[in-house]
Amino acid sequence: MIRIAHSNAQLASAEAPGLDGRRVAAWAAALAAGEPHGLHDTFMAKGGPAPDIVWDPPVDRLGAPQLRFLLRYWADLAGARTMPGTREIDALEMRPALGYINLLDVIEGGEDFRYRVFGSVIAAVAGYDMTGRMVSALKTAPYMAEFALATCRAVVERGEPLLTEHRPPPSTMLTVAWHGLVLPLAGDSGAVARLLIGSVPFSRDGRPILLRL
Repeated sequence: MIRIAHSNAQLASAEAPGLDGRRVAAWAAALAAGEPHGLHDTFMAKGGPAPDIVWDPPVDRLGAPQLRFLLRYWADLAGARTMPGTREIDALEMRPALGYINLLDVIEGGEDFRYRVFGSVIAAVAGYDMTGRMVSALKTAPYMAEFALATCRAVVERGEPLLTEHRPPPSTMLTVAWHGLVLPLAGDSGAVARLLIGSVPFSRDGRPILLRL
């Protein structure tokens, strides 16, 4: 089941943990420039390898069928344009990836992002539901929330698809990796207004976790 958040300015309240705004800004700039080397030390200090970052990935680079479907769907809608519009996506048409989809509203040009949709499979594996809440309030280690914010901002800046592959915090025992595909959607002005994100957890044997809820 997908839950749709109601639009409510109060949901954008300051509920974020103590995130490092300077680090988010620096990481976002590095990611947008295609030079994410500054992330490596932080991730390695936390006990895991640095995330893999691929801008405009080819379909065959994606390790999960849900992500391959989403990239093809997004590209078909975009056609010759840089990206499709927010009003063009249809939940029924995205059925092959439902449960693995997050839909985020861009807040104040990318200062933060609100989860309009939080995939049911993602919620089941992560153990929490972020529908209606902000990326800055993710229930995870602060550096992971900072990474999520930075990747979203970088996609807003570049307006291109971004693939990320990274390990979760060491305390998470169920999965060893999350593969995320961040796809920009244009608003009426042509600027990025929403992000369509496919997020698939991978088990310890390197296979995507495919659940039916």
